[in-house]
Amino acid sequence: MIVAACAAPTPQPPQPVDSTATPIATLRPSATPLPTATPTITPTPTPTALPLSVMDELRAQRLTTPVAQRGAPCGVVDLLDFPLGAPDGEDAGARWSFGRYSDRYNGIHAGEDWVYDLGDSLGKPVYAIGHGQVIYAEPWGWGVDQGVMIVRHVFADGHTVLSFYGHLDPPSVELNFGACVTRGQQLAAIGKPRGRPHLHFEIRNHLPDQPGPGYWSVDPTLAGWEIPSDYIWVNRMDTSPGVKWTRVFTGSDALGVGTLRNGWFAAFDNQQLFAFDASSGEVQWRRSFTETIDQLALDVNGQTIYVSAVTGTLRAIDTAGAPQWSIDLGPLTALLPLPAGGIAVQRGDQLIGLSPTSDRLWQVPVSGAVSDHVIDRDRVLFSTTGDRAAVYAIDDAGQLTKLAEIGGKLVVSRERVYVYNSTGLYRLNEGAAERMLLLDDARFSDGQIVAAYDGTLLVAHRGYTDRRLIALNPDGSLRWDRSVQALGRTLPQLVVFGRSVYAVTSNGDVLLIDPATGESQRVFDGGGLTFLGGRMWAQPLPNGRLAFDFRGGRLIVLDPRAALPVVEVEQ
Repeated sequence: MIVAACAAPTPQPPQPVDSTATPIATLRPSATPLPTATPTITPTPTPTALPLSVMDELRAQRLTTPVAQRGAPCGVVDLLDFPLGAPDGEDAGARWSFGRYSDRYNGIHAGEDWVYDLGDSLGKPVYAIGHGQVIYAEPWGWGVDQGVMIVRHVFADGHTVLSFYGHLDPPSVELNFGACVTRGQQLAAIGKPRGRPHLHFEIRNHLPDQPGPGYWSVDPTLAGWEIPSDYIWVNRMDTSPGVKWTRVFTGSDALGVGTLRNGWFAAFDNQQLFAFDASSGEVQWRRSFTETIDQLALDVNGQTIYVSAVTGTLRAIDTAGAPQWSIDLGPLTALLPLPAGGIAVQRGDQLIGLSPTSDRLWQVPVSGAVSDHVIDRDRVLFSTTGDRAAVYAIDDAGQLTKLAEIGGKLVVSRERVYVYNSTGLYRLNEGAAERMLLLDDARFSDGQIVAAYDGTLLVAHRGYTDRRLIALNPDGSLRWDRSVQALGRTLPQLVVFGRSVYAVTSNGDVLLIDPATGESQRVFDGGGLTFLGGRMWAQPLPNGRLAFDFRGGRLIVLDPRAALPVVEVEQ
């Protein structure tokens, strides 16, 4: 084991913690029995909640009428849409992906095969992905595999790209060479090639006057093809109002760590820890790990990133990316930043407090695995799972107090502690858990609770019949209840930032939520990003910005205020 030097000069580097270390006082939780959760009569959301109202002017702000200009006789691209189910590919998708190898064609797929979700796709419409000019149109361009059309698109910066549409029904290919098309215009219809009717769709920068093979002997991206859905998605993201910068994230383990003391933003992706300039996106440093990393935490001062490996090694990394120390503690199940700096780690049934220089401060026994935590002034509140689930408070000195015998997700609002779990929402009061809201549990692990600036409690909950957002007043009375079933296949991720509450959806949208009314304003349109498989997360940044990642697809930094519609004031 290599023990790295600490950031601050010390006579000796910190040593690994082991069973022979100096004895440390072991504090035990109070054995005083506490009252169990007590239900109260409260209103329960109905299974017929109204859908969340979403105001959306983002697309309208971006759309333009194409105007002929030098180098772009059919105008320039304003926004790219998908070729089926335009604009967002609704009720359609790419069933045979780009880059997939085929024994039948002895090559790698240079496009995507799109079909409609319901029923046969034969005769269904194919749309232009953007403003452009037809440069190839042959009803039998692929012979027995039927019609082909190619459209040339010019962007505002002058670069061009070709969109390719294959397996078209020959009689539907009526447009001729030189014809101008607009985004969303129907080009033709899906025909009947060998096999199931579908659209073969490509985006490429070569072969403007011939159909091409459809498959390639090597990686098509090396020979002039783009990954079609990714290309459209990136165009939408990078040109969306308020987007400051983006970066490709490739790993399903991608995660935001937080804002460092020097203002840089730290994130983890594909076994690498990055620090970005939050304003420009420029990478300041990166650190790779050979061990599999399973947990990361940033201390409350933004000075140290704690990195835990599955092997049981805990490392401390400073704001410059330099390793400070490394100790072997065995497999850890939780990392909890301490209010005055340092970290508490859970190892088995023990919670161990470590100083910023890795000195062991205290050790206390806890029952159950830590499932959630939140810092409340000079203490950390955490909840545990299992038959003896409970909510505890621990301070920097290691004094442990059991607050209630109940588990779940925690939030602190106006000096009150609230717990959300599989049976409802509870308020802790003098050692008891008072139920404020009864809920039907379907998948509690997906849920979330946050507190808005005005004390409103917002719960994202998956019930048996619906996914919804529920708002309660500080006294526990129901303010509003809205269905979010249409916002994606999973619950949205809620982020409280100053006086604003944002919901990041699995469809790739960011909504500004009004805690008072339950209405929302779309501030970012992801275009239905249902094809990505990683985790979704979001974190606030300085200067009112929001960093988020759609399940390992792309890190995006957004200024939501720039995406809000401009309100004209009468003079």
